[in-house]
Parts: sequence; C-alpha cells; structure tokens
Amino acid sequence: MQVKKDEDTSLHESVREFAAYLTSKGRKQSTIKRYIYDLEDFIHWTRKQLDISSNSIWSTLTTKDYENYFSDLKATRHYSEKTMHRIFIVLNRMYRFLQLDNPTLVNPVKHMDFIIQPDRALRDEDFISEQEEVRLKNIIMSLEGLSDKQLPVRPLLMDRNFCIVMLLVDYGLSLQELVSLNMHHIHFENNTITIPPVSGIARTICLTLEDKQRLYSYYKIIPEAVRPKYHTNDPVFVAFDFNRNTYRWVYDNDAPKSLTEIAVQKMIRQEVARAGLRKGISAQHLRNTYILRLIQEKVSEPEIVKQMGFKTKLSLKRYYDYMRNKE
Repeated sequence: MQVKKDEDTSLHESVREFAAYLTSKGRKQSTIKRYIYDLEDFIHWTRKQLDISSNSIWSTLTTKDYENYFSDLKATRHYSEKTMHRIFIVLNRMYRFLQLDNPTLVNPVKHMDFIIQPDRALRDEDFISEQEEVRLKNIIMSLEGLSDKQLPVRPLLMDRNFCIVMLLVDYGLSLQELVSLNMHHIHFENNTITIPPVSGIARTICLTLEDKQRLYSYYKIIPEAVRPKYHTNDPVFVAFDFNRNTYRWVYDNDAPKSLTEIAVQKMIRQEVARAGLRKGISAQHLRNTYILRLIQEKVSEPEIVKQMGFKTKLSLKRYYDYMRNKE
C-alpha cells in the first residue's frame, strides 16, 4: 500500500505502518486504501487548521480538535452521518494501533461529545419510489441526453450499468458486495450468483432468466481480448476507458480493471442526473428499497436476514421502525 510522500516523514511512516498492520490482519486492499485516504485527508486538515508539529500530532490533538474536524466535515463538506461514522472508526482504530506500541497514549477520539449516529431513523428520502426506479432503468437503456462523444460507446455501457442497478435494487446487494464479485461467483448455467462475505454472510441469489440474460449480454459485449475469464478471479464489473473507448486492462495483474465503489457511485449519480431525478440517490438508496419491499411483501424476518446476508436481525430494526411510523 503506497501512501503519499511529503516532508512529514515520521507522520506518514505511522500511517504506512498502520497500512501494513491492516494488511497483516487480512483486510482487503480496497478497505486499506479507503482508510489511508481518510487519514491523509485528516492530516491535511490539521496542517491547514492547527499549529501542531507533525511529529507529535497523535499525542497533541485533543477531543475538541476532533470535534472541530467533524463539525467541519458536516458544515462545510456536507458529509453524511454514515460517512462521518466511517471516518470516526478509522481514526479510532488508528489510535488503537498506536497504543500497541505506546499504551500510555491517550485516545481523544473515543471521548468525543460530537455525536455521530449512523443508525438514525430512516426517512422517505432514504428510498426510491417505483416511478423513480422505472425512470432510472429506462434512462440507462436509452440515448437520451448523451453528448456526441458519449453516443458511440453507449452500447458498451448500457447493460453493465443496468446490471449494477438491477443487482442493487432487485437483489439487495451492498455496494461492497457488488464490486467484490468475481467471475467465479457467477454461474450462468444455473442462473445464480454466489455473494462473497465481504460485508455480511455469504449467500447465493437466484436470478430471473431475463436478468441472467442481461448479465450475460453485458459479459459478451466486452471485447474478447479484455473480457473477464469465466471461472476466474477476474472482476465481473469492469472499468471503462473513455479515451480509448474500450474496457480497461491492468497489465501488472494481467486482468481487467475492476470498477471501484467510488466509480459505481459516480455512475449512479450521472444516470440519476440524466434521468432528472432528485440529487443524492445512491447505491444505499437502492438497497434500502429492496429491503423495504421485502418487509412490505410480508417476507418473514428470518428470511430477510438470510436473503440480505445480515449477521443479526438488529440490522433490520430501522426498517421495521420506519414501517411502523408510516402506519
């Protein structure tokens, strides 16, 4: 894992050591990359806002400093509660790592009065309506609103983008599960996908014949030279190079380049904007909608837990609370 280099060698060395520690614990490289990004962003903020020696940053910062940082994330950058909670976890774990070598180091993060509530009550805007879903799917499969540059390559992206939205809203995959899918998870012969246990419990979903055909259509439209190989660790959803008008290939890995979580969210934002829908619709909104529909269809709680790969039924509490409040 590479960390940006600058003059603060000792500070960034601690971040590099943290990355190595996470690697030794078997954390995914995508997760570690996200952790490093969050830590680098925080370090950048301290340089701009605080007059602290980089060599003593972790031992000098106070709880108030962290409260100011999170207040800034909320007020200036408009970060969601879920994103702030993720950053809170990263910073807290950084201190726990540092305490392995320095048990006397005080962790000011855990004493924060700034309350972060990732499990806030769900609201109507946390879901998409049936009309929004139809409009989004229709726009993905259309040429409406595309530029002259986008039009020629659109046929290469229609099925890919549609399948991404389909798996989120019609099958309830999480964003992390979606980008973790490899070709050995896909079973075209029996219309199933094995969902890896990256954010929950492993499970198998059954696709409708129509959805299987759509996924297969996306797979076959990728030029054979850069197409993911069946029954391998090649990623299912591949990044696209708009400069060369073809799917991307990573020569170091001799494999197609996987779409990242950030790229998927960007794609959804672009399609939502093209559809003229409200801003803010994300992968989580699509997954939320799938879960809510299962509850509305009177699917039993144990069955929903199983279908979603949840480790506990507590993950469903917010959804049942939302339904009770609506009633």
